[in-house]
Amino acid sequence: MSAYAAAYAPPPGGGYPGVPGSSSLPKSYAPPGTVPTAGDAGMMGGGPYVPGASLGAKGSSDFSYAGGLGSWPSAEQLVASVPVRPYEFKLPPQQVAMGNRAGLEELRGLVPKPFAVGEDAEFFLTRGALTETEVAHTLAKGLKALSELISLGAAREPDATDGKPRFAVDLLGDDGCFSDKELGDVLQPLLDHALLPYVRQRFSCSGAALASARFRRFVPEERRFVAPHHEHGAFAVLTVGLQDPQALTGGLFVQGSGRAFLDRRFVPLGRGDVCAFQHDLHHGVEVQEGSRSELLFFFKDSVQSVSKGTSPWYMQLAEAGDASAQYGLALSMFHEGDYASAQSWLDKACSQDHPEALYTQADWVWEPPAGVTTQADTARALQLLRRAAELGHGRSQSRLGGLMTQGVKGRVQQDNWEGKRLLRLAFEQDDPDAAFHLGQTLLQEGDRDGATKLLAACAKGHPRACFQVAEMYREGQYQFAKDQTKSIRYTKWAAHMGDPQAMSNLGHLIINGMGVIRDDAKAVRLFRHSARLGAAEGQLNYGLALLRGNGGVRVDYQEALEWAQKSAAQGHSLAHQQLPMFFNASKNPNPPARSKPTSREELARLSLRELRELLKSEGIDFSDCVEKSDLVARAALRLPGVAEPWDAAPEHTLLLEPPKKTRAELLKQRQHQQQQQQQQQQTTSPSSQESAATATAPAANLQPEGFPPTAPAQGSRPVATPAASGSGCPPTAGAAGNVPAPAQTSKPMPPVTTLKDDEFEFID
Repeated sequence: MSAYAAAYAPPPGGGYPGVPGSSSLPKSYAPPGTVPTAGDAGMMGGGPYVPGASLGAKGSSDFSYAGGLGSWPSAEQLVASVPVRPYEFKLPPQQVAMGNRAGLEELRGLVPKPFAVGEDAEFFLTRGALTETEVAHTLAKGLKALSELISLGAAREPDATDGKPRFAVDLLGDDGCFSDKELGDVLQPLLDHALLPYVRQRFSCSGAALASARFRRFVPEERRFVAPHHEHGAFAVLTVGLQDPQALTGGLFVQGSGRAFLDRRFVPLGRGDVCAFQHDLHHGVEVQEGSRSELLFFFKDSVQSVSKGTSPWYMQLAEAGDASAQYGLALSMFHEGDYASAQSWLDKACSQDHPEALYTQADWVWEPPAGVTTQADTARALQLLRRAAELGHGRSQSRLGGLMTQGVKGRVQQDNWEGKRLLRLAFEQDDPDAAFHLGQTLLQEGDRDGATKLLAACAKGHPRACFQVAEMYREGQYQFAKDQTKSIRYTKWAAHMGDPQAMSNLGHLIINGMGVIRDDAKAVRLFRHSARLGAAEGQLNYGLALLRGNGGVRVDYQEALEWAQKSAAQGHSLAHQQLPMFFNASKNPNPPARSKPTSREELARLSLRELRELLKSEGIDFSDCVEKSDLVARAALRLPGVAEPWDAAPEHTLLLEPPKKTRAELLKQRQHQQQQQQQQQQTTSPSSQESAATATAPAANLQPEGFPPTAPAQGSRPVATPAASGSGCPPTAGAAGNVPAPAQTSKPMPPVTTLKDDEFEFID
């Protein structure tokens, strides 16, 4: 077992520290006397959920049993088991000048290049490059701008490293100037007089120019991990630290090989420090605990390179035969639109067995991108992936292993043994996709270690892993204690990371008030996004909302039928059952169509009453709007061509009443209090004992039988709010002796005239 795999494995004794019952875990989830099948366990793969049945139907009864609850480590415990090793600078610090700022301390670090033997990449850490005022202003303005975009459903563009939402905002406009004037007033002088001269001097490039600037954050239920990668499109990169290292666990790291657990080192980037490096540094970000914000500056070697989006600095090295430079030049040509030259340079890099080039070539051959004339060739793609996997490329191992464990009809034959071997190799390189696919495969085979792999992927923010773990906590499967709070947390995390099934499930929770404050408008927005992303249950739920007018949406029987038909076409059983209801409703005349404004000027001409009716009909919350201009601005969010928000407000959890104590617990508490009173009486004088007994006797006689004499806080109940009293939520999870009740399941839809709010489909 490798060192990284050992970090996620139980100790030799078989248990986890501080986790009761973990030393007696069985080797399989199946109870004694049963033999689970792959088909039964395969229901965990996110298939349709039939109302009235438990998750996985037969698979659930075969794999879960009442015993050993709470024996699994949490995602946080798994993260804490992985050490965070800081980078140790071996060279002494030097005094440097950053533009007009002299006397700064600079540290130089060296990291081996993963795909080049005997070559090192360097980076530089400059202490205290920014003043406290600059850091505070940048952090405040950056967080405000980014939070506003995220609240409107923006700032979720796919990241180039892994395709997941990046939760970042670009600070430069199309004209090359800072879009926020106040932020530009702080950063522009810093750039002109300090950062840009430093880049030109440090990397010996007199024509270096700023290409882009980005503000990014890492907070719970959003981004937590950026896989190690190279910034191929940047000549130089500056990362500005905006927080103290003690405020979080993790941060920016450098990695000189694929051995993530052994060779990953975190750079101690403090508040106001600047880390400078070039395109050849293998680096990433991991935040295990706490929150982190960072400011990134990307530079190119000339103004012409910025305007054209090219990377000409690779040309000289590529012509000299450097494989990494050939690969970087191929990417530059591809983004420039010169696909023939890009393919030519990519072939040259592949001929030298450059792993990243082999992976990209396999991606282009598997599914050719727009503009590339290469024909799809499955055999060639698998050959390239296997060669890159043999060279130790983690992403290639993960992708090839996932294809082999799942199989692709007509293209890839299923091979679980080889697929698991590749996935384990990729898991040791800390690849979240590999952890997810490996966990799913192991669970389908009845191996309890699969849940640990899913939790490891969950800690990295993998959306599908978060969705699966949420369902485990909701249903209490695989020895997971039923925990509604954790289930909601991971459902929200998966939805925020763009998983369409999680969006539909989160909408189901919100529209029924199951553990969260009920908000019909937001739930319908989640259904709409889930439906547009192609989730069958989201399409059915959105069709139901259009059929009934939930969340203030305009009733449209014809559109509701279309969404139900799309859901049924994907094999959704409940959609098939309810299609007659949608057909019957579509025969009735729709409500009269409303004319919708198409510009901000038309919105301004509406009265206050008309604006409120318009916002209500579109399911938009306007309770915080004070003036007419606020209503107009809120209505403008739904104009044609404007991105629709779906999480304008956070999901507020309900304040649940505390659990009731049993009679045995009350008697034990009363005996403990009596023992404490006797000990106090022994230390007091006889006169004080008599006075204390006289004072407490009437009060003790007033207590009902079976209750402690003094415990009002533990036996009292808070006043239930209307939302809490009507939601049917279980007591709060995590209290002593409490196991939350399972979440409500949906029921078959009755006729249109008797539809209820709790009949939206909840899909696993």
